Amino acid sequence: MSYDADVIVVGGGLAGLSAAIQANREGLSTLVLERGEYSGAKNVSGGRMYVHALKELVNIEDAPFEKPITKETYVISCGTRRVTFSFSDPESRNSYSVLRAKFDPWLAKKAEEEGVIISYETLVSGAMRDNGITLRTNRGDLRAKIVIEADGVTAGVSRYLGLRNLSPDSLMLGVKEVIKPDVISDEGEAKVLVGFVDGLLGGAFSYVNKDTISLGATVKVNSLQSERVLARDLVELVREKLGIEGDILEYSAHLIPYYGYDKLPPVYAPNLLITGDAAGLLINDGFVIRGMDLAIGSGMIAGRAAKKILDQGDPTKTQVYEEMLNDSFVMKDMIIARRAFSLMNNERLFNAYPEILCSVLSRMFTVSGNRQRLLNVLIEEIKKRDLTLTETVKDLMEVL
Repeated sequence: MSYDADVIVVGGGLAGLSAAIQANREGLSTLVLERGEYSGAKNVSGGRMYVHALKELVNIEDAPFEKPITKETYVISCGTRRVTFSFSDPESRNSYSVLRAKFDPWLAKKAEEEGVIISYETLVSGAMRDNGITLRTNRGDLRAKIVIEADGVTAGVSRYLGLRNLSPDSLMLGVKEVIKPDVISDEGEAKVLVGFVDGLLGGAFSYVNKDTISLGATVKVNSLQSERVLARDLVELVREKLGIEGDILEYSAHLIPYYGYDKLPPVYAPNLLITGDAAGLLINDGFVIRGMDLAIGSGMIAGRAAKKILDQGDPTKTQVYEEMLNDSFVMKDMIIARRAFSLMNNERLFNAYPEILCSVLSRMFTVSGNRQRLLNVLIEEIKKRDLTLTETVKDLMEVL
């Protein structure tokens, strides 16, 4: 039986391009199917990339980053009250703000320079097993011994093969605006914004780019459904609260995986390796929100695994990919973040705890002739929310 390629990669984003580059280096004939007019045309992200995995993949000297993130700021809002704290490290080059419409074409060019073939404006509309996997596309059927799925959180290939059902419980909706303000900070700053989406289960963020700001919000889909909030209003609500003015250059929205390690979907099946968002790979531990480095890392591992699988002579036996993932930073970091991730699904984090923090600080900074110890104030405010100190400490321990 003939094949169009040893490996077909579905999706030309970070995971897909990384997988294709690595598979091509392994000597495998590789074809990437990208539904957009160019890589990045359909890709949306918050806009921050941790670059350790990218450095392993390609030389990043000419990468089109926006700014190195050298300042981390948390802003916790409780109505008119706010708590703000920051950490600065001017020498840090650990992560950068990025605009995917600029970055992804750069990485695609790197892939093409190495001999990877990318078929743009190619939409996969079906998949079936046929001594390999046959993909139905608008350009005709294509068959490969191994398919690497990198088609995003909706995991189309997995769904076509009957391997996945989507549930609102494991999805977030991200909405983002790219704004050109009158004045832009010289420093690359990332802000985590808590309490800016009016009680919904989620938060907001902003990243400083070269001459723009990426501002957005991420909210659990089931929370949006229950509160009947329109997605397009979320980011406007955040922008209004922050008082950011300027021209809106771009608006986008996309779904984000929110499984956590304990609820990850299968990452492999016969003839199929699943990467990036399609595999549910995202980390939120309260300090970092990561998806892009996990996409690149899982893509690279999938490219290497494809070579091992084909060398063993049976492309249906793909478990080695999971074994390689488990031995990499991808799954090791997912495991470390598993407890904190569970806390991120706790309603108290978004509602009760910001109010407790603001109320405690408000009382401690107020002099009224009835001074109390900090611990007593904290216990009183916790009890006002029908919580106990034990519950609060237990939640705190999930992060530690």
